Amino acid sequence: MTNQLTGLIMLVAAVTVESFAQISLKIGAGGGPGVLCPPYRLHAGRYRLGSSPGAWVTLGVLFYGLEIFFYTRALSCLDVSVAFPLGSLCFVGVAILSKVFLGEIVSGVRWLGVGCILAGTVCLTL
Repeated sequence: MTNQLTGLIMLVAAVTVESFAQISLKIGAGGGPGVLCPPYRLHAGRYRLGSSPGAWVTLGVLFYGLEIFFYTRALSCLDVSVAFPLGSLCFVGVAILSKVFLGEIVSGVRWLGVGCILAGTVCLTL
């Protein structure tokens, strides 16, 4: 596996983990799993710790720690002028996860913005 491919994999992992960190912090700030869509709310409610807002905030912070690890590893393989803009894929991840897990409405204009971010990241990787 090439150094650049390793960096891209680490960057995708960092973006994914950071997106989940944002969702976890939102759940914690919203008072716990009550902000989740019903199927996920029921699943999270099965666990005593899952109903605690503080546990969700802690999970978000832990995800950020893991994101720092992946991002730092990505920086060891990629130029920062490539890695930093590709980090904007987090906006894409958060839009998708907030729609799926939180039931947030993502308007057509927002999806257009997400598409522009995706197009921009493709241009950066060429």
